[in-house]
Amino acid sequence: MIKAYKSYWENAFNFHGRTSRGGYWWVAFINIAIFIALVIFMYLSLSGAIDGFKNPIEPLGPVVPIIIVVSWPFINAVPSLAMTVRRLHDTGRSGANYFFALIPLAGPIIMVYFLISPTKDKRMNRYGYRRQV
Repeated sequence: MIKAYKSYWENAFNFHGRTSRGGYWWVAFINIAIFIALVIFMYLSLSGAIDGFKNPIEPLGPVVPIIIVVSWPFINAVPSLAMTVRRLHDTGRSGANYFFALIPLAGPIIMVYFLISPTKDKRMNRYGYRRQV
C-alpha cells in the first residue's frame, strides 16, 4: 500500500508505462480517505469544534479549511490522470480511452470496467514491461 502510494507521487507526471490493478486501487483508496479526513477537518473547524484553529488567524478562519479541502483535488489532478492512463496501458488499452469518462451516465461505468479489468499481458505489451507495485 505504501509502496503504491510512493510510486504514485514518483510517477506523478509519467504517462508512459503501466500501473497494476492493486497499485491503482490502493492509491484511489488512500486519496479518498485523505479527502474525507480533510472534509471532516473542515466541518469541525467551521463548526467551532476545533477552537485553536480559528483563533490564530481569525480574519481568515473560515477560509483556510475551505482552501485546504478545495486544493486537494487540484493537487492530485495530473498525478491521478497519469496513473489512470498507466492503468489503461496495463489492460492493453490506449490512454485515449480516458475520454470515455466524459460520456454522461455510461462513461463512468465504462471506465470502472476498464480499471478493474485484469492485466492484459503479465510480462510485456506494447506499453512496456509490467512493474511490480
